[in-house]
Amino acid sequence: MNQHIKIVSIIAVSLCALSCKDKDKHANTSGEFNTILQKVRNKSIPDSLQVKYLDSAFVVIKKNPNDTLTRHSLLYISGTFYNKNLHNKAINTSKYLYDLSLRAKDSSNMARALYISADAYYAKDNKDSAFYQYSQSEKIYRKINNFGRVGEVVLYKSYIYYDIGEYELCENEAFKALQLLQKENRVQDVYYAYNLIALALEGQDNNNEALKYYEKALSQLQEFKEQGIANTELRTYNASCHNNIGCVYLKLGNYSKAIAIFNEAISSINIKKEKPELYAKLLNNLAYAKFKSGDNTELPGLFYKALKVRGNIGDQSGVVASNLYLGEYFAKLKDTTKALMHLKPAYDEATKIKSHVEVLAALKLLTTVDPANSPAYSSEYYKVNEELQKAAKKARGRFARIAYETDRLEFEKEALVKKNSFIIGVSAVSLLFVAAIFSIYYLNSRNKKLLLIQQQQKASEEIYQLMFEQQSKVEAARRDEKNRIAMELHDGILNNIYAVRLNLEFINKKLDEESVEKRKNYIKELQKVETEIRGVSHDLSRSAMFSGDKSFKSLLEFMINSQKNSFNTSFNLTIDPDIDWEALTDVVKVNVYRIIQEALQNINKYSKADNAYIRVSKDGNTVSVKVTDDGVGFEPTKARDGIGIKNLRKRASLLNGNLNIDSAPGKGSTVEVSFSI
Repeated sequence: MNQHIKIVSIIAVSLCALSCKDKDKHANTSGEFNTILQKVRNKSIPDSLQVKYLDSAFVVIKKNPNDTLTRHSLLYISGTFYNKNLHNKAINTSKYLYDLSLRAKDSSNMARALYISADAYYAKDNKDSAFYQYSQSEKIYRKINNFGRVGEVVLYKSYIYYDIGEYELCENEAFKALQLLQKENRVQDVYYAYNLIALALEGQDNNNEALKYYEKALSQLQEFKEQGIANTELRTYNASCHNNIGCVYLKLGNYSKAIAIFNEAISSINIKKEKPELYAKLLNNLAYAKFKSGDNTELPGLFYKALKVRGNIGDQSGVVASNLYLGEYFAKLKDTTKALMHLKPAYDEATKIKSHVEVLAALKLLTTVDPANSPAYSSEYYKVNEELQKAAKKARGRFARIAYETDRLEFEKEALVKKNSFIIGVSAVSLLFVAAIFSIYYLNSRNKKLLLIQQQQKASEEIYQLMFEQQSKVEAARRDEKNRIAMELHDGILNNIYAVRLNLEFINKKLDEESVEKRKNYIKELQKVETEIRGVSHDLSRSAMFSGDKSFKSLLEFMINSQKNSFNTSFNLTIDPDIDWEALTDVVKVNVYRIIQEALQNINKYSKADNAYIRVSKDGNTVSVKVTDDGVGFEPTKARDGIGIKNLRKRASLLNGNLNIDSAPGKGSTVEVSFSI
């Protein structure tokens, strides 16, 4: 987080208070653990020795039973590991804490463990894992109604969106976080939310609105004093916010205003000593504002002063920024030698630390300053720029999939709980029913002769056997019907809704007549899905999609032509004109339609293909449905148990046909079903 410093603060566990409750359980380890913990808290010992004591504490605490004291101790250890920048150790400890909390149904510590793990992943720049862990933590916090923590987690998910350049998503999520944080009176987090919203708006070039939210962030600092926050932190927040505001005025070309704001921030008491990195940034920005305004007094001295501070504190990114400004400054003065003296190191260092934005800025300046090598710099510029765009596209896809998978897993979990509850309920009713029959039989049999008892018992056994056989048949039929309904829903309705939703998302912001007409068509498709749902409810033996006036061929063409995905795949359809669709039964057409639909769904979700080809052909009495793509491919043996492939296999069986799947990683995929008519 470039504009935000985040520190996990875990309140130290009061071991003495808790040890009374679990005294017997911890008789052998609590004393040892307390001794180690006192050494960890001793600030006079070296950091390396503190880490060794922390490792020992983790080993000792793992011997304890899974109770409140153990889990709180693990929370302290994982938080301390994080604060010492030992991120892998923090992740491992948090995972162990999560497992214990899950067994104990301790939702609060489950959420905390996920939260610390997410922070550690974020610090390691593993944004995918951080986003997933934050999402899981958010769900638990929502369930236990801890909305202050929900707001905090949503805010840090927003930072991830900002980091990958998704400024609109960042703004939307930050506003959601802001509402929750304001209700919970989370003063510092409200400041961070205002600041992040301003950054997101600035990223969208909405600079005037960005200024409003930076001002809101500044006004929030007044409440910091009431919270007892140290003056050192207040000065840092104030200077950082002024730096952001000054940069906006730089973008707007209001250089005099920018200069005044940077000077005000630099004049903050002790800012040079307390935050040298921020001090150097303000100096560099002040120098650049003066340069852009045409005021070269104190230049290039201010630039070199900032560069020296950054070099002394090892601020690599800052050194790159200073050299870029110096290169631009000397280029303006037509001093090519000095310009190159700063731009080339800036480019090399930016490449080394993988700061792609600075790499592009350096290449752009070098293209102008060094005409002899301009073609090479231009070529490299376009190459890096293209790679950045591809990386951003992939990042957007990854986070969309993470959000989707998180929701899907939650839905499947809830469905499984409902299913288990149903099974338990049915079992309980069955047991009660059997118990009732037994009780009635026992009470009536007491007054009958032994022969009558034997006859009655024999009759009861026969009846029970018949009931058992009948129940087995009913259950088998019910199971088959449920599987058939699930297949219809998965292959038909859900796929249609998914395809229509994707298309609507693509044209949702367009207002031209063509887009309006397309939206009407997709709304009609949703109406067809509604009709199909009714069809599934009343008579699954006949698909509702064929009750309209469209021919089957036109239905296939519409389905293919309406396909869109985030990979911009081109879809191509070929249908053999010799196929007489009217002569085929609805069962055949439904299964052909669903086979193609399922294959397209898999392409849209996973393939990353540039092209997809759908061919329906006829050779004698054999019809072949073949769907091919040039995407990333997959390992068929690993995906054989997926619901999509199971449904394809089932539909091929319903057609008395054969299913053939040919794919390998990196070599695209082919799905072919052939059957006789």
